[in-house]
Order: sequence, then C-alpha cells, then structure tokens
Amino acid sequence: MRLSQHRRRSTLRIGGAVALVVALAASVRLLTLPAPHAPGTDWTLTEAFPSAAVVDVPGYVDGDWAYEPMLFLDDRTSLGTATPSGGGETALVILDGDGRIRTVRTLGADEAPQFGGFTAGDDRIAWLEQTAGDDGQGDAAIWIAGRDGSAAHILTRDLGDFAFFNSQYDLHIRDGRVYWVAAVPGDVLASEIRSVPVAGGDVSVRRIDGGWQSVGGDWLVSAMTAGGGATALVNWQTGRRQSIPNQASELVSCSSTVCRVLVLGGDGGATRIDVMRIDGRERHRAASGSVTAALVDVGLLDRWEVFSRQGSGASALARQQVLLYDIQERRTIALADGAGQIMGRGGFVWWGSGTGDDVTWHVVDLHALR
Repeated sequence: MRLSQHRRRSTLRIGGAVALVVALAASVRLLTLPAPHAPGTDWTLTEAFPSAAVVDVPGYVDGDWAYEPMLFLDDRTSLGTATPSGGGETALVILDGDGRIRTVRTLGADEAPQFGGFTAGDDRIAWLEQTAGDDGQGDAAIWIAGRDGSAAHILTRDLGDFAFFNSQYDLHIRDGRVYWVAAVPGDVLASEIRSVPVAGGDVSVRRIDGGWQSVGGDWLVSAMTAGGGATALVNWQTGRRQSIPNQASELVSCSSTVCRVLVLGGDGGATRIDVMRIDGRERHRAASGSVTAALVDVGLLDRWEVFSRQGSGASALARQQVLLYDIQERRTIALADGAGQIMGRGGFVWWGSGTGDDVTWHVVDLHALR
C-alpha cells in the first residue's frame, strides 16, 4: 500500500515538471516572436520574409567606370553597361559578386551604342544592339554570347520592324531559339513572331493579325486599351484566345496569368490599381493614391507587382519608394526609399540609390521569397 502511494506521488511530480517545462518554453517563444504587423501599414522585407536579403552592387567599377546593371544572372552576378567618367567608349560587362569584371563588348563613342532586350537562357545571354552604323544610318543586330560572356557575336541582323516595350520578353530564349515580335509594315495591323536558332541560321517568321507583345512562352498580349475595348491574350501556336473585358474607365495590361487594372478618375489619372486573374477571378485592390506601376511587365513570377510612389531623398532624381505587392498574400512590402531608376526582369528586382559618383544598386531575388 505504501509503495503504491509513493508511485502516485512520483508520477505527479514528474507530470508537474513536464508541465512547467512546456509552460516555460511557450513563454520563451512568445517573448521571441516578432510583434504583430500593424494593420493598414506596409510590411518590411524582414517582416514578410525574415531570411530574405537585399544585395548591394557597386555603381562604379574598375575605378571610375559608372556601372548600370541590365540583367541579373543571380543575385550577385549581373550583365550591364560601364562607361568611364570622362565619356568615350561604352563597355558591356559581366560583374560577379567578388567585383571581378569580364568585358563582353567594347564600343566607341562614335558608334553611339544603345542596348536592349537583355535575356538569358541556360547557357546563353542575348541582347539587341543598335549603333550608328558605318554609313551613319543606323544598324541593329541581335547578339549572343555564352552565359559567362564568352564568344560574343552577331546572331542575326534580320530583325524586321522589331517592337520592343522594355519588357523582359522583348527577347527571350527557349527551346534552343531566340524569339521576338516585329510589326508588319503597311496599313493593316499585323505582327510577326520571329525566331532564330541560338547556334545561328535562318530567321523563322510567323504572321498573326493584330498588334501584339510577347509575355513569354507562346503567349502574346494586345496593347493596353481603354474606352470599353478589351485586352486579349492569344497563344500563337494553338490559336487559343482569352478576352479580358474592361470598363470604359479602366486600362488593362496582362501577363499570361495575371492582369493589372488601372482604374481612371475624372481627370484621366489612375485612382487605384487592381489585380486579377486573366479570367477576372480574384480581383482586388492592390494600391491606390499616388502609387504607380514601376515596370511594364505584370505579375513577375506570377506573384509580384512592382510599384513606386513619391518618397524622400537628397535628390529629385532619387526620391522614389520601391514597393513590392504580394498578389498571393495581398500585402505591400516596402523595399526602399530614396530610389532612382527601378528595373526588373528574370525574377529579380533592382533599383539605384544616390547620385553622381555616389551610386549603389540594390537587388532582391524574388525566387527566394517563399
């Protein structure tokens, strides 16, 4: 009998100790949890994604060469232009995370180079290069190189009347080919889907009625329309078509999965920005007031919208706030204040801060925000 009582008392003591440990652990967890996010305010990147990081990239390389990244291959490796402070030549370079530079192309001031359409595949990079040309009448070509910048060469000059929109899909590489859209000259509105093998060869041309812009894969989107018209998506391979009707007071632009709707006020300016799926489902307000879309492309990685609004800064050229809207979670994340140029493509968003000889670039890898 005494033995039985002793066992019961021992069991009670052990149970009480376990309960005390659990209670202490819960208390510690409560003390270390972040404070609840204040409703109606922007999130910070750390609040939304504690392990996410903003990576800094120098605005000057190799001494006094001003650097502007045009495409990120990863969050520490970028392809961009570099120009010396004294002017003159322009170099297209790859900058890695250790500050090492590999020169891809160098062009003289007399060539007046302009670049666009930067894109990357598994093992290649490609871009559009426009120069003054030997006769001063202008020359345009698509260039291609290894992903490390090696063996840069002209892929084709047979571009047609290429239609670029400062979109990440102006040029894109897939299935061993480089694709772009061109306009068909003449009175009838029509487009060409052009492509060329990455190894070189003849340009393939497919005509399609209407004015179109590539949004990746086989999908094209019509130009932004208003006045009761409709934005449309079409798969140029299968012919599948998706119409997205809009009200007279709305401007709609879309990716292949997400649409951005600018709701206009009486003065013609946007009063708010909505987002929705291409079939109109899940429409909701993403931003209002003085917020504007910072990029042409809609719904990066099918989840992110990049907005800007007036912020603070030492220079009128660098006073923007960079905002990242999470379509999935329906929240706005403030990335930065005092920003200048804002860019995004290939699942990366980056912006510049500072002016003159004190410029730094900052990049966020959207693939890492999970």
